[in-house]
Amino acid sequence: MALRHPRSLAHGLVVLAAAALALTGCARGPEPGVPPIPMSSTTESARSAAPSTPVGPGPSFSPCAGGLECASVPVPVDYADPAGPSLPIAIARRPAADQAGELGVLLVNPGGPGGSGVEIVQAGLLPPEITARFDVVGFDPRGVGGSTGLSCPLGPETPYLGDPDPGDAADEVATNDAVDRYALACGQRYPELLPHLGTRNVARDMDRIREALGQDRISYLGFSYGTSIGQTYAQLFPTRLRAIALDGVVDVTKPGLDSAQAESFENSLRQFAAACSVDPRCPVRADPVGVVDRVRARVAASPLPVPGRSALSAGLFEIGVVYPLYSPTSWPQLAQALAAADRGDGAPMSQLAAAYFRGSNSDTYNAVTCLDNAWPTDDAQVLDSARATEARAPHFSGNVLVSGLTCADWPAPQQPLTPLENYVGPPMLILGTTDDPATPYQNSVALAQRLPGSALLTYRGDGHTVYTNGVPCVDDAVNRYLLSTTLPVPNTTC
Repeated sequence: MALRHPRSLAHGLVVLAAAALALTGCARGPEPGVPPIPMSSTTESARSAAPSTPVGPGPSFSPCAGGLECASVPVPVDYADPAGPSLPIAIARRPAADQAGELGVLLVNPGGPGGSGVEIVQAGLLPPEITARFDVVGFDPRGVGGSTGLSCPLGPETPYLGDPDPGDAADEVATNDAVDRYALACGQRYPELLPHLGTRNVARDMDRIREALGQDRISYLGFSYGTSIGQTYAQLFPTRLRAIALDGVVDVTKPGLDSAQAESFENSLRQFAAACSVDPRCPVRADPVGVVDRVRARVAASPLPVPGRSALSAGLFEIGVVYPLYSPTSWPQLAQALAAADRGDGAPMSQLAAAYFRGSNSDTYNAVTCLDNAWPTDDAQVLDSARATEARAPHFSGNVLVSGLTCADWPAPQQPLTPLENYVGPPMLILGTTDDPATPYQNSVALAQRLPGSALLTYRGDGHTVYTNGVPCVDDAVNRYLLSTTLPVPNTTC
């Protein structure tokens, strides 16, 4: 299973940071006519995505939103053809407040795939101890925002307008049909770009940014999918790192079809239900999971009309439940939306689903995920896996179905990432949250075990990622490491 990791919920729905539901569903309609968009340094999309930057010793920065400095760095679409077409990588810099004590560049990525590093720098989430000493730089990975952001013709909500229900033959057929149409249309629009959106190229783009900024080494902070970028950069350019902290680790060794994430969300649903059942303010406290089941059955039979939006289908309902499970601070929103849907009002749940899609570029999520992981190309294997997951994670097994079918039919060849081994860069700080629904805690444990000399920092709690979420024990340890490269004692627990 592959879910986007919206770190926004951990910060009051401010910005996205990291993995989503792969797109599919049961939408039907005419096959769209989509002219291909050729990639070159002179395409309209490339010109409008970010300010043009002359090739030279460094990017030309100009003032931009949030008191930042913005620019773009040109990179090859295909690194095997460095003289061929290029695309701009949008970057934003918050200069160190203490220039005399400046420690260089801290590059940050909030996750996704599809999250904007420019937006996370604009949001100003990092503590003053860090922004005082580092030039904090965020970038939009290729295919995101100002870096030629994807916009596939059918749109991210379309495939979820039906019921992706593993084990129901009619729903499986409808889901597969929607996936085929979505993937075909996306491939027709971006035939030259889709094969080059994988994380290895994102890591190479990061090194182009380092070069453009005139840095021998950079520090890096990655959340969720940003940990995939960090692991890949550490694999390709280990000696270019000064320090690297990874929060909410994605296990790049796992195949695309994996039930661990679905089971983690199932655990978070139980945690939500346990908290709700003892809270007199929770409107569904009598039977939280029962309400989930009752509403899902209702919208599967007949989607709830929502004024001004698509009707609340079973697929959109599942996304609406997933989104607030990323952070306990959003559990009250989930409870209110469930209560409303149980009364026949699907608008609040529909708003949660819409917020999920707004938080990251779902087209880019699909494009990257389908390249980075090993997926079966046989639909029958996808169906078998989704049906097996139904028994262990019945509320989220639909996402195994949609993710698997999307990537089985994706119009670009797979380029699975490989584990980081024989690492020769600086010791890493690896963070893991014990009840993280999106990136299971064991992912962080496994990475730390593969990297002798690095340190695992464990947070016992709920939510997706933890640094900057107001846990002093965690924040102090990460700040100390980034500033001085001093690791906490191995296996420190907060």
